[in-house]
Amino acid sequence: MGRNDCYKKPARVPRTWEQVMDLFNSFDKDGDGMLSKEELKAAFRELGSRWGGFRARRALSHADANHDGLISKEEIKDLVNYALECGYALN
Repeated sequence: MGRNDCYKKPARVPRTWEQVMDLFNSFDKDGDGMLSKEELKAAFRELGSRWGGFRARRALSHADANHDGLISKEEIKDLVNYALECGYALN
């Protein structure tokens, strides 16, 4: 995936990789250790996305390795890397 796949301008607030990881983890509202599409949508909106639903779908297609529609603890690193590639965090 290249940067052109992201279609997004960078977030207003620079965040580190660890801060983005913590932000995604904080959106596990039901505490099941997984991030649903709705939780991802809310997290991307918090990161500054104007199209949280679109970004959540794209994130699932990039990070949901077992295709269960959820981001597990094992898959979250790929989710954060995807967010970084799209410009949602700066080192």
